[in-house]
Amino acid sequence: MCGIYCGISRNNDDASCHMHSALETLLHNRGPDLKDKLIVDNVLLAGNVLWQQGAAPQKQPLVKADLVLLFNGDLYNLNEKKPAAQADSAWLLEQLINCKSSDDAQLLALLQQLEGPYCLILYNRRDQVLYFGRDALGRNSLIVERHTHCLKLMSTSCHVEQQAPAASMELPPLGLYKLHVAELDKCTLYPWQQLNKDTEQQLAMLDAAMHWSTSLERPIAPAWLLDTTQTVASYDLYELAAANTVQLEPEALYTHLLDHAPVQQTIRQLDELLQQSVAARVLHTAPVCRRCATAGSCAHAKISILFSGGIDCSILALLADKYVPQTEPIELINVAFERLTATAAPLAQQPESKWNVPDRQTSLQTLDELQRLCPQRNWQLLQVNVSRRKLQQQLSTHIRQLIYPLQTVLDECLGCAFWFAAAAPQSTARVALLGSGADELFGGYTRHRNAWRRAGSACPAVRQLAVRQELDMDWQRIPARNLARDDRIIADSGKTARAPFIEEHLASFVRSLAPQQRCCYSLPEGVGDKLLLRLYGHSLGLREAVLLKKRAIQFGSRIADKRQQAAQQSDYLRFESLQLN
Repeated sequence: MCGIYCGISRNNDDASCHMHSALETLLHNRGPDLKDKLIVDNVLLAGNVLWQQGAAPQKQPLVKADLVLLFNGDLYNLNEKKPAAQADSAWLLEQLINCKSSDDAQLLALLQQLEGPYCLILYNRRDQVLYFGRDALGRNSLIVERHTHCLKLMSTSCHVEQQAPAASMELPPLGLYKLHVAELDKCTLYPWQQLNKDTEQQLAMLDAAMHWSTSLERPIAPAWLLDTTQTVASYDLYELAAANTVQLEPEALYTHLLDHAPVQQTIRQLDELLQQSVAARVLHTAPVCRRCATAGSCAHAKISILFSGGIDCSILALLADKYVPQTEPIELINVAFERLTATAAPLAQQPESKWNVPDRQTSLQTLDELQRLCPQRNWQLLQVNVSRRKLQQQLSTHIRQLIYPLQTVLDECLGCAFWFAAAAPQSTARVALLGSGADELFGGYTRHRNAWRRAGSACPAVRQLAVRQELDMDWQRIPARNLARDDRIIADSGKTARAPFIEEHLASFVRSLAPQQRCCYSLPEGVGDKLLLRLYGHSLGLREAVLLKKRAIQFGSRIADKRQQAAQQSDYLRFESLQLN
């Protein structure tokens, strides 16, 4: 993980887009191992590096021939293309140097093959052209800001009243952007895929905010993104569940469904893909923890899991156990916020009962399951307890800057929950595994069930079409939802957020399945939603965790005030001088 920054001055004689000290601190928090900066022409580039891949930390920006590269992310599925000892950024620059065509065709062909979460900023000083973008799923943060005399791109921003931007927004992950640094009123976009109504609207907002006009060129078109082949429905979970002449208890029902050969085959494919994804995200990290950065190796935890005890994170924990050395612990980080009364005041309770929130209870419950299934593993349950006073102090002085430029109550709640978890004082890990994407892929939200309900007594095909449309809409929105925010929040503690469910080939496979092969809303909540994933967890040996209902972290950790609406503006996140005009 890195903190990258690029400032383009409108005056060729003045590269004055300097970073103020508060922003430098936030970028350094993301990349505490190495930092450097460089001024080329009227462009200032700076990189802060958190060592994750390669034999040693790789300083940024990287310079070779006419190219200067800033890269924040991880590249996966390169197989034998990249030596294990080489940093992703160094390997990528080598490939970029070989892209010779003047029409960017070779550059686009390279991007078409890259997989993994990343952002990049590439400056060609011969042509004075800047390329920048985020991966197609928008997993890593890149903020773009327009100032009076400067354009800025950065992993995280910091709102200072005296230097407030005219406009600030998360760069829409629509493709590769191209700017001539002497013409900041024009932009070119090579989109990942053809734009639709939503992405066209995102691009229009960007153009208006940055005061430039964007021309569209041919799509990059990664194969995994465009493959919409639908798997032939070899089983129907509704039919299999309804075929029981005797009403089975959930555990018996899961056993019955797993006896069906086509279900078994799908579970095997899911297992292979998810294991590959987890393995890559667990094994590709430095041999030392964050506290032993100068040592050759250490036996402290390097992998953590943000852990509520639910089905998603429990599966990740079991799979991580297969790849983390048995001599190392795995951290399970659970956060609880001081409970409130109906008047929004902290409860006057015994100290230990203040933190007995739903996610704390399920984390302890599922920890027993993990210890039963993996008795040789040292599972370190880190219980983070946050008082309302501490929450308000950190939110008002620090966390609000990381959430910026987002401003809703939901952003506040989720951002704070993830920040306190990632910043757990006892944690030594460099990687935080998240269950993000599982609900969108497997049908875990209430709105998926409601789509099925609203179709009423329509024929099964119509009801499944309604669910598919809801699932597809959620997946298309995932780049614009919370991934960039979570990246900014978690990276502030010197950790890399990695989401194994949001992996290109895994997502492509799950989305190829019909809705009735993933979920079954004729079964109760906690049983039929995310049914395929629950069956997979059952096949791994989980029994209690597979029957837990979906519970959003803001409610499970008790950070949320239920009197507030998720979409309303947060009082803590207001920056009055910010206007998108």
